[in-house]
Amino acid sequence: MTSHYYQSDEEIIRRLQVILHEHGDGTQDRTRRENGVREVRNLTAELAERIYREPDTWGIEEIPVEYRADAAADTLLQMLTRVSTMGSPRNIREWYANAVEARFKELWSSADKESRARESEEETARSREEAAGTPHGASIVFEENAELWQRFESEFPRDAFALRLRYQLNRSPDEMAVMLDAPSERAITIRLNRAQERFRMYCEQAGLSQRETAGILAQFSEERTS
Repeated sequence: MTSHYYQSDEEIIRRLQVILHEHGDGTQDRTRRENGVREVRNLTAELAERIYREPDTWGIEEIPVEYRADAAADTLLQMLTRVSTMGSPRNIREWYANAVEARFKELWSSADKESRARESEEETARSREEAAGTPHGASIVFEENAELWQRFESEFPRDAFALRLRYQLNRSPDEMAVMLDAPSERAITIRLNRAQERFRMYCEQAGLSQRETAGILAQFSEERTS
């Protein structure tokens, strides 16, 4: 625990910025430097505790379980290395949620490339053939790209479920907010946009060309946040 209670996450970041700035000027004596290092460790531990205590508000809960620990730890380290250049933080949780999603995409992309490299050329060609010439209409995506969609659904069940509700069962965002116990319609819109982005990433990693992927994604309407 720190010797001072920091009520907000942003206050912790600002305190870290002060300590790092003081360390950077090189004028501190040994005792003060050691105290600064100790406080940095305590503040970092406090941030980590908050992140893991409330995974939903920091965006971790939306990350697939197998990538969650690495993405969370890497993003915390990234935040600490950039803290001195962040300026005055307004919403550190929102920054972290965006950064952890970006880190997850990097980890998933790297792992998936290795996995796909082991697959046969025949399977890759078959995936491309199945995705080509898809008819229009969002509900057709689930039927005409059945194998691709099933693989996506097994790896990203929450994202796949959201897309099915919206584009196959034609549920409106406000209906989905009730069904999924979301805090707002805007939260559903953000979730749908993230699901579409992950499906796009999955299609490209499956070996589809950018044109084929764009053809599939074009059948989903763009969700706009208010």
